[in-house]
Amino acid sequence: MRSRRKMKAFGVALDASDDPMNLQLKRASALGAGIGAQPAYADPYDALMQSGVTRHRLEPAGKVPIPSWLGPRPLLADLPLVDPGHFRRFYEEQGFSRISEDVRNFVRERIFPDLPAMIGIDHSSTGGVIAALSERYGPEKLCVVVLDRHFDAIPLSYRLDMRPLHAPDTSFGMPETMPFSTIAADACCCGNFWSHLLDAGLLLPRNLIVIAVADYPGPDCAVDRQSRFREAYMALEKRGCRFFTLRQFAGPYRHRLAQFIDDAVAAPHVYVSLDVDVGSWNCVHAARYMDGPGISREQLLEIASLLAAKIRHGNASLAGLDVMEFNMHFLGMQTGDGTRDETLEAVHAFLDTLLPDAGNRAGESAEEPDSALCVEEQT
Repeated sequence: MRSRRKMKAFGVALDASDDPMNLQLKRASALGAGIGAQPAYADPYDALMQSGVTRHRLEPAGKVPIPSWLGPRPLLADLPLVDPGHFRRFYEEQGFSRISEDVRNFVRERIFPDLPAMIGIDHSSTGGVIAALSERYGPEKLCVVVLDRHFDAIPLSYRLDMRPLHAPDTSFGMPETMPFSTIAADACCCGNFWSHLLDAGLLLPRNLIVIAVADYPGPDCAVDRQSRFREAYMALEKRGCRFFTLRQFAGPYRHRLAQFIDDAVAAPHVYVSLDVDVGSWNCVHAARYMDGPGISREQLLEIASLLAAKIRHGNASLAGLDVMEFNMHFLGMQTGDGTRDETLEAVHAFLDTLLPDAGNRAGESAEEPDSALCVEEQT
């Protein structure tokens, strides 16, 4: 039988990266708060809500509590905590895993039986949503489609090997100040949380699909110090993880992408996870990690359209979604050359496309029986 459920949006503003630029931005925000400066948005959830997320028929469901020093805009009183040492201890003491568990409980208690739509920063929080959905449906029936420049399933120590020799301080989306002994332990964080879900059996490798990934090892990834990274990546692919790489968007790709999505999305429940850095330097200028160009807005919307068609016409239902890895400090900013960040606009367009009917029906009656909020579930 089929039942209809609403989609509920909630926020998780965890921003615990110790990247030097991120720490500087957080400190500047705290100092600004100390003199009464008012940012446009406090966090991604507020940004989406205030800029029209209700047009997608997403029902507000509140936020998972995050300590202010771990958020994107700490208080002036938090300044002593905004330093690498405190973030390192948060990592060492399994802080990311604790937040993920908070997310899991929030989804269980505040979202179910409806559908989760998480808006946040640190991508590791997605692990909590997936854990709750896996418990509800079973891992064999849950497929996760990730749009991301990075495959967040590689040990952090291995990703360190990939730092260019000419740029040893590049973080590649991972905590860079942690000592090797800590990194080797590979506690859960934004750079490896998918592997934790796979190892725990909460997600099956064949049901993890990554699109527009830029760090897929190419033929030039052959030197000794990069071999561990490549081997870890290839091992996960051999286990069943599927990749449509950023390189595959060069030249004609739409037919190949459509075939890839049709073949790879085989489970009855589909969760879509958007890391906004997938469009960095093209349609996104406010992602936390922008270590290279990503896909265009047109390509982003083509992916959303193909996923929507698969869900609408295939034997699958939407289990939920998230939009993660915002950089709140650059959201909506304009540079001296006139370049304006359009991250919010790109996200709204993505949601309009993934959730068909939502964008043009805000004025219709809330009692409309086939509202985009009412997503059919197969049971």
